Amino acid sequence: MLPSGSSIDLAGNTDLWAPDAQIVNGVYHVYYSVSTFGVQDSALGLATSATMELGSWTDHGATGIASSSGKAYNAIDGNLLNDSGTYYMTFGSFWQDIFQAPMNSAATKVASSSYNLAFDPSGTHAVEGPYLYKYGSYYYLFYSAGICCGYDTSRPASGAEYKIKVCRSTSPTSGFVDATGTACTNGGGTVVLESHGTVYGPGGQGVFTDPTLGPVLYYHYVDTTVGYADGQKLFGWNQIDFSSGWPVV
Repeated sequence: MLPSGSSIDLAGNTDLWAPDAQIVNGVYHVYYSVSTFGVQDSALGLATSATMELGSWTDHGATGIASSSGKAYNAIDGNLLNDSGTYYMTFGSFWQDIFQAPMNSAATKVASSSYNLAFDPSGTHAVEGPYLYKYGSYYYLFYSAGICCGYDTSRPASGAEYKIKVCRSTSPTSGFVDATGTACTNGGGTVVLESHGTVYGPGGQGVFTDPTLGPVLYYHYVDTTVGYADGQKLFGWNQIDFSSGWPVV
């Protein structure tokens, strides 16, 4: 997308992470993360293209969402929600977990300060990769919880590996709870997809609406018959059934 990297002056600006692709006013917008693993010197950037073709991307640099040591959040893993023309950026990884900030009307720059949507007070606060999706009258906050990576060299305790969880709210900006009613800001989260059979550590998810299949959850995972290294991870997807009011795959 940006072979020369980002104009954002941070370490990692030639190795961009966690792209979130959206269409804004007929133009493809990709929000990317600039960071290095495990630090808070991070920022969310933006590139746009009319076609998504190789060589067609324009880098717009910083969105204004950034973090440094001592901040409550880590400014990576951005996801843009278009709520009837009002734009929100949801983001975060570890520290105090998932935050959100309103964006301007062009969805290019942050418009005001951020606030917390989800926090696991236990352990290392291993929550990241939010994706906000509206279905019916609810906004569903999907996120990844647990240890994401390095399974080939250090396997986490059973159940501590990546999994996909969800909370929901009738508002896109607050009030997210899990299926038991526990607040997402107090450790709430209902499991949508976790390790099973030869599928291990699913996460890094997003959701889109397919014209034939309806809502689809996509993610990366380890196939234990292939290998546990990060470079061996595969792409997976499942249709989502919302008939109960909660996503089931």
